[in-house]
Amino acid sequence: MPKNWKTYKLKEVAKLSTGFAFKSKLYENEGELRVIRGKNVTEGHLRWGDDSRHWNHSLDKLEKHLIQENDIVIGMDGSKIGKNRALVRKHDLPAILAQRVARVQVKPKLANQKFIWQLINNSPFENYVENVKTGTSIPHISLGQVGDFEITLPPLLEQKAIASILSAIDDKIENNLAMNKTLENMAMTLFNKWFFEEAEEEWKTIRLQELIQVKGGFSYKGKFIGSGDSLLLGMGCVSFNKRFLNSGARQYSGDCGINHLVNSGDLVIATRQQSDNMPILGYPAKIPISLKGRKIIVGTNLYRVINESYFSNNLLYQLLRTSLYRDHILANTKGSTVRMITKDAIELFEFKIPPKSLLTEYDEIIGILGKKIEINMMENQTLTQLRDTLLPKLISGEVRLREFEEEISAAL
Repeated sequence: MPKNWKTYKLKEVAKLSTGFAFKSKLYENEGELRVIRGKNVTEGHLRWGDDSRHWNHSLDKLEKHLIQENDIVIGMDGSKIGKNRALVRKHDLPAILAQRVARVQVKPKLANQKFIWQLINNSPFENYVENVKTGTSIPHISLGQVGDFEITLPPLLEQKAIASILSAIDDKIENNLAMNKTLENMAMTLFNKWFFEEAEEEWKTIRLQELIQVKGGFSYKGKFIGSGDSLLLGMGCVSFNKRFLNSGARQYSGDCGINHLVNSGDLVIATRQQSDNMPILGYPAKIPISLKGRKIIVGTNLYRVINESYFSNNLLYQLLRTSLYRDHILANTKGSTVRMITKDAIELFEFKIPPKSLLTEYDEIIGILGKKIEINMMENQTLTQLRDTLLPKLISGEVRLREFEEEISAAL
């Protein structure tokens, strides 16, 4: 550690607080003022979905619980305790804080808010929480334990410089994600308009089984996970709002037959779902071009889509994300605690198919959008790798910022 760096407890350089106890009967499903509950705090972001809650009542004596941009919030309960922390962004506001969520606001004369965020959004904080948490069925920590987290700080000017660079990387990643969301919405809007809203009566009704086959995944052995040149795909690669999650691909060193392999551009489908907070049952993932040339294995809990038609994978991907398909999947779900879908249920999905001329026209447009999405995904992968390499070294003082200036400038 450099000589001019000092060690503090978090509570010495920041004001810590929690929200207030809302009565569930006062929650509203709609409104301008969002309520930040533990379930909204995910890994790095606040998640707003259909289960979001709003406060439409008096703010008398509650003003102190109103959240500000760049506040740090930390979930203090749950299975992912230590990982569930977020930096509040402008699009999350206005919002008010609920009980059992910690808020961190630094003292500006001692620390930089975004530098402290980089410290909390890192493995040392996760490891600390893992060591101090209590409870078995529902692990939890206290506000006092959050405040006892030890941090090492450089002088304030150096904090600001490090935070500025790391925040610029984070912002670029966020901008790419926002752009991809817009592009995905454009693609889906076009698909719905051309395939459903403007569907002609004479269009032929077909089932998916006339276009594709659905095959089960590979029964892998756990002892081979974590090493090797192959990539094993699990349900973690499927998302309800992204094309593919790299975190769902793990190294695998075992043998696998050719029947369970996929290539860049192929589709896989999630076969089950354990939580309504992550609605991925029946959703597709599209293998990105960044994995081109890799040996990619489809694991259990995924179906492999074999496209045997003139219908491109781009079109299939959009079809498998429509509300019509989603309603069909939910109507054919099996199980209660863990919900599942069979291959037959997917293949028996019915829809009207447009003429080939319209398919070709739409495919050209969606192909352009898809390529831009893929480029943004690859850029984010590069930026994430750079950030994850830099972050622990910069915030520990192992390296200084000037050593990476050229590399950072090139990436941004």
